[in-house]
Amino acid sequence: MTLTSMRRLILIAVMLVLGAVLTILNPVFLTLGNIMTLFQEASLVGIVAIGFTLVMITAGIDLSIGAVIAVTSMICVNFLSHTPIPAPLFIPVALAFGALVGFVNGTFITRFKLPEFISTLAMKGILAGLALVIAVKDEFGFVQNVYIQDETYLWFGGTVGNVHVVTIAFFLLAFLTQTFMKRTRLGTNIYASGANLTAARLTGINTDKTIVGVYMFSGVCAALASIFISSRMMTAMPELGIGSEMDVIAAVVIGGTPFTGGIGDIWGTVLGAVFLALIKNGILKLNMSPYIQPIVIGGIIIATVIADVWYKDFAEKLVVNAARRKEILEQSRGDVA
Repeated sequence: MTLTSMRRLILIAVMLVLGAVLTILNPVFLTLGNIMTLFQEASLVGIVAIGFTLVMITAGIDLSIGAVIAVTSMICVNFLSHTPIPAPLFIPVALAFGALVGFVNGTFITRFKLPEFISTLAMKGILAGLALVIAVKDEFGFVQNVYIQDETYLWFGGTVGNVHVVTIAFFLLAFLTQTFMKRTRLGTNIYASGANLTAARLTGINTDKTIVGVYMFSGVCAALASIFISSRMMTAMPELGIGSEMDVIAAVVIGGTPFTGGIGDIWGTVLGAVFLALIKNGILKLNMSPYIQPIVIGGIIIATVIADVWYKDFAEKLVVNAARRKEILEQSRGDVA
C-alpha cells in the first residue's frame, strides 16, 4: 500500500469516527439536509482549493485567491446593478478576470523572478483595494449591500433535487482536473516543474508557460467560486472571500499536497475540503463558539506539516539504512570470496 493510499484511508477513518461521535452528541448531524449543507460548504472551499493544489504542486503559493473572489463578486454585482446584460454573458467576463490575475501573477514570478509569496501578496492588496473602488455605492459614496434577484444568476446557488449545484460543479471539476493531471503531458509537466524546476527545463519543458498556466487556472477557480458564493448569499460585499486563504491551504495540505511541490492530487484535496467542512460543521452542531474555528484550522495545518516533515525524515533514514546494509552485505560477500 502506498503512502498516499494509507493517508487517504486514515483521513476517511478519522472522518467516519468524527461523524459517528457528532451523530451521538447531536442526531441532527446525520440528517440529509445537514449532510448536503456540509458538502456545499466543502465545495465552496474545494473549488478554490483545486486550483490552489496545482499551484502547490509546482512548489508555489497564491495568496491572491481571496481578493480574486472579492473583485469577481463586485464585477458580477455591477453587471447586475447597472446593465441589462444577462448572466450567461457576463459570467465569462468574470472568469476571464480571474485568468488575467493569474496571468499577471505567473508573469511576475517567471519573467521578473519575484518570489511567489511577495508577488501574490502584493496582488492581494491591489485587488482588495480594487474591490472597494468598484463596489456599488450610493449617492454619498457609501458601499451598498446589493440584493441579487436575477433568477439565472441565483441558479448557481440553488439545488438539483437535494444536491446543491455547487457540489455537482465541485466533483465534476475535481474529476476533470484529476484526469488532466494524471492522463496528459501537461499534467506531467506540472509535476515535473514542482519536483525539480531545473531538471524539468533541461528535459525541454517550458516551465514558464507551465507555471503561468497553473496560476491562471487558480485565478479561474477562485472566480468560479465567487459566483457560487455570491449567488448562495444572494448578495456580495467588497470583503467577500478576503481571509479565505487559510481554509484553502488547510484543505490542500490535509489532502496530502506538501509545500515542497512535486506531489499531490485532486482527490486528496477533495477529502481535505470535506474534512475541513466536517470540523466546522461539528463545531456549530456542538454549539461551540465559531471563533475557535481559525484556531482549530491553524492547529490542523501545523500538525499536518509536522507529520509530513517527520515522515520525510523517517523515509530518508530508511533509505540510508537500507543502502548501508546493502553495502555491508556486499563487503561481507567480498571478504568471504
